[in-house]
Amino acid sequence: MRRTLLPVAALALVAALSGCVTINTPADDPDPAASAQPTGSTVSVDDGTADPANPAPSAVPDTSGAPATLRALTCAQLKTAVLGNGSERYNGYPDPIPLVDGMWSGEDGTVVHMQQPCAIGDLTGDDAADAVVPVLMDGGGTGKFWQIVMYGNIDGKPVYVTMVDIGDRTPVDSVSITSRRATVVYLTRPEDASSAEVAVRRTAVYELSGSRLVEISHTDAPYTP
Repeated sequence: MRRTLLPVAALALVAALSGCVTINTPADDPDPAASAQPTGSTVSVDDGTADPANPAPSAVPDTSGAPATLRALTCAQLKTAVLGNGSERYNGYPDPIPLVDGMWSGEDGTVVHMQQPCAIGDLTGDDAADAVVPVLMDGGGTGKFWQIVMYGNIDGKPVYVTMVDIGDRTPVDSVSITSRRATVVYLTRPEDASSAEVAVRRTAVYELSGSRLVEISHTDAPYTP
């Protein structure tokens, strides 16, 4: 009888050691595998193994490469600008004319006075808003000569570009800039009328060609003072 029980006990011991015996976990014990899973509040710690070529996304956007905002000109800046430059003279004056509060007086009695309204917009295509403004030149006689002056935008500062003479006693009603074109509405007269008479409201459209403002079209409507 002893010889029979001994081999049986030895076999049972070998089976237990070799993992053949199943051990049941109590139903109320926590699942070891589940406790090892991260939860929604798990904090990730950088262990120094991140790939520097592919950094983790940041909550703060990187704006170091964003283009700088192009500053538009203002009508107030024009009041202390100059008329004319080395290559584009203003009305034949050899030197640029400095404006003070939008005005200049010459030794010959000529007075130059910047007028309203002023228009701001891009005429050169560089997305930096330029300026167009009417200017009145009074030589002291009956003539009151109106001009349209353009200033380019160089680093947010007005730089004289060119001028268009629109005639004697032709007051400007409005100026606007859209789609790289300047539209000027002013009062004028038929070619056979006297200089003192204004009977036409003209809407003229200008476009920059090189360093000149060139009229590309105009329409006329009757005007009664």
